[in-house]
Amino acid sequence: MTVVLARIDQRLVHGLIVNQWAQSLKVKRFMVVDDEISKNEDIKASMRMSKPAGTGMSIIDTNKAITNFNSGKYDAQRVFVLVKEPETLIKLIEGGVDIPKVDLGIMFNEDGREPITKFVALNDKERTDLKIIKDKNVPIVVQYVPTDTEEPYNA
Repeated sequence: MTVVLARIDQRLVHGLIVNQWAQSLKVKRFMVVDDEISKNEDIKASMRMSKPAGTGMSIIDTNKAITNFNSGKYDAQRVFVLVKEPETLIKLIEGGVDIPKVDLGIMFNEDGREPITKFVALNDKERTDLKIIKDKNVPIVVQYVPTDTEEPYNA
């Protein structure tokens, strides 16, 4: 088992992720895949402080993530992938990373996005990217916390 879930969440690592999702998914590694944040040591240090004991955290760029997954580096771990935008997941999938399901977590209603739920707003590019992911037979759901009912994303 490698990736147990990929979540699109603009806040990436925060309380809900480490306190609820990690326990629900029995996560062994948080994998933040972001080309910009992977270069920011201050943000990386603050994210690492939030991880629960007994779990690992990788904060890496897209190419490094693809290389590490394809080399089998995480094969024995339950990995929770966190990204800010669907485009990153397309790159991972096209790079050979098996993403079993995508959860739309928190995508703020800003920068021309239109709300589709209380916590998720999308722009045209994100809608197009999500369609590409769906067309690759990866299910997409909306689920804010693990105790919420999983709603299929149909757009």
